Amino acid sequence: MPNWNKNGNTYLTDLARGIIPGARPFGGYGERTTTGAESNVLWPNGTYTLPPSAGVQMTIASTSANDDSAGTGARTIDVHYLDANLAEQMEIITMDGVSNVLTVATDIRFIQCMHLRTWGSGAVAAGTITAKNGGVTYAQISTGALRCSSSVRMVPAGYRLMVNAAFSGSLSGSAAAGTIVRLATPTFEGHDFTSSSVFMPLASAPFQDNSGGLRFDPPLPFTEGQSVGLTFVTDKAATITGSWFGWLEPA
Repeated sequence: MPNWNKNGNTYLTDLARGIIPGARPFGGYGERTTTGAESNVLWPNGTYTLPPSAGVQMTIASTSANDDSAGTGARTIDVHYLDANLAEQMEIITMDGVSNVLTVATDIRFIQCMHLRTWGSGAVAAGTITAKNGGVTYAQISTGALRCSSSVRMVPAGYRLMVNAAFSGSLSGSAAAGTIVRLATPTFEGHDFTSSSVFMPLASAPFQDNSGGLRFDPPLPFTEGQSVGLTFVTDKAATITGSWFGWLEPA
């Protein structure tokens, strides 16, 4: 991969054009600003936890009253998720400021992403919007953002994920921080660590106030129900960013 097809284009070019039956681009993007040394999954909150396989109902709320159906911030958001059968679903949530809004769905296995659907004059989230169950945060839109910034995704039912690239970087300002970013998964060598949310590294790259990328040829395969994301270790306060790229194809 990539191979030339009869049209003289690569598989990935045809994939981007939407002419590979059943296949589509797929990836994850994460950001995290730390206040000191930290080791974590690349997402905006603290400890990262995967939901139970049976799925749960989520509570959506903001830290700002302006994220409301008539507010200046987020008015409605889309929650893209996999249900207990790993089928792709989406629910629209009408925000109610700091008050809790329950999802209609009670079997949310994994939230792929949340993003603003409609908004007021502020055009961004006025506060931090979270999806929680039992006090555990599973997804977040940060204050001033338009969408989630968690690097973790889960492979939907009926698909195989192929990951062929990852890019990341670290910025720390005056006191340069040493940061290592890793592509990682909780399913490794026949073992499934999903229930404990432990991510095993597959590849890594070091950074000190710079950025770079990794390419995988052949691409790394992941089957339905597997998660993949980025983790990091930094020795000082820093802003860490990262994205990985690939595609879904019918299994």
